[in-house]
Amino acid sequence: MDKLQQRAFLFKRLLDYEYKIILGRKGKKTEFVITFEKSDFPHIIGLHKLTDVLNGNISTEKLFDQCLKGKVSYDLISQSEFFPKLGNRFEYFDKLETMLDSNDIIFKCNNKNMAAFSKIIADFELKNIYEELIFYLFIEKRNYSDKQYCKSFIQENKIDYTYGQTKMTLLYKEKINKVTGKSQIQYNRLSRK
Repeated sequence: MDKLQQRAFLFKRLLDYEYKIILGRKGKKTEFVITFEKSDFPHIIGLHKLTDVLNGNISTEKLFDQCLKGKVSYDLISQSEFFPKLGNRFEYFDKLETMLDSNDIIFKCNNKNMAAFSKIIADFELKNIYEELIFYLFIEKRNYSDKQYCKSFIQENKIDYTYGQTKMTLLYKEKINKVTGKSQIQYNRLSRK
């Protein structure tokens, strides 16, 4: 199976799930839900940067479907002169669900402070250390709902994307399968006495 197709199938699995997260800071709670849609995949993996080899007129949802079917392949996207701009997000994309399932550090993004070293604009970022590698996942509110989506995912050991950001405390996290209705509470500090 093609490397891009493999990553599309990994993301397809997430389409059935959502994560409910409750954070705390100074006695105040912040609650949000992370959802996944087909149209999220091209952006989070970085395909939007490959304008020289991908048709910009195709919808992101159709682009995802073409990746699933193998019609858009790793061989094609790796020919782009912009492919190096993806950094290592493509290589480590298979760690996305592992990162979401972890209970590592969450920060509220102060985009003014972030602007000093990144163009990423987000509401929250998750920092995860996996096998001595540092991963960052940036989350932002959808334009048309109150739910959040995964905007960008990178592995970076040289830049600390948490610098100048507000550290939040994870209070509760639940992974919900929207198809079966089953949920798994992954962390619950709210019920502790």
